[in-house]
Amino acid sequence: MNLWIFSSKNVEKIEVAKKKLLWGFWDKRIAEKKNWNWRAFLTLYNKIEPFDIVVFQIAYTGDIHALGIVKKTYYDDQTPTFPDQVKHILYPWKVSFCTVIFSNTPLTKCYVEKANYVDGFGIGELQQYEFRSILTEIQKKVNIDLNLG
Repeated sequence: MNLWIFSSKNVEKIEVAKKKLLWGFWDKRIAEKKNWNWRAFLTLYNKIEPFDIVVFQIAYTGDIHALGIVKKTYYDDQTPTFPDQVKHILYPWKVSFCTVIFSNTPLTKCYVEKANYVDGFGIGELQQYEFRSILTEIQKKVNIDLNLG
């Protein structure tokens, strides 16, 4: 099982992910225009597997708003992911989810190490200790008992 962090500019996109059980990443053409590291993104994207855990955060604040369990990854350049896709599909690299737990109010904060994160695409590998810290903070905030193993 891998642990991931997906970043968004706003909480509305994370809420859409919860409603649709779907997330999308930028297309290669857009990434190349913006000079983003396409290969680094694709390397991480190809590591995502069913039952991996994703933590959703706001990029600039580190606020965590959701956790999700991956169902599958796929490419779809026909179906919009987010409302800002009016004329073109901007996010064809999809991740679908079995479930997403969402909160409008931040659950906690987290910043991943730059070495484990692909800027522009908003994807990063989360270390085990970072994930445990996030779960511990969520456990305190919502007053639930988790067995963190």
